[in-house]
Amino acid sequence: MENVKAIVKQVVKIWRLYKTQQLVLTAAMREEIPFQLRTLLSRDYMICSLLKKEMANFYDGLRCCMGDMFRPDSAASITAATERNIHATLESIAVAHRQIIDEYRVLLDLVEDSNINTNIIHQHRKQMVKMTDELLIHAEKMQPQVKEHGYVSL
Repeated sequence: MENVKAIVKQVVKIWRLYKTQQLVLTAAMREEIPFQLRTLLSRDYMICSLLKKEMANFYDGLRCCMGDMFRPDSAASITAATERNIHATLESIAVAHRQIIDEYRVLLDLVEDSNINTNIIHQHRKQMVKMTDELLIHAEKMQPQVKEHGYVSL
């Protein structure tokens, strides 16, 4: 495998996105939010924890293929902002989910011609898509809707 370093960098990048996502989810769960949303976010947190752990194991397996290790760039593209607007928080979580999905797509492109089993990568990506869809459905339910007489229902 000639592109092991690129694959390892991508795995590290995804792991860091999961770490940042955990911080964002933790900040969102500190807010006063409905029970159903708290349940959804706590489940997302647990899934992110599990997927992050599996990416760490995948990294360890790849590391065995490499001689010397390197320290990849530590630029994180998601920040854990403390927002009081729950809709903006949900949108930032969904954006982070989409970014992780995109990074999985890049990882799949990198491992395409290698002997790496991609089943786990496909499963992770599918789980993230499912989590994003559920989050967006829940966020739509929470959006205030304008009635025909001009009032907003909460």
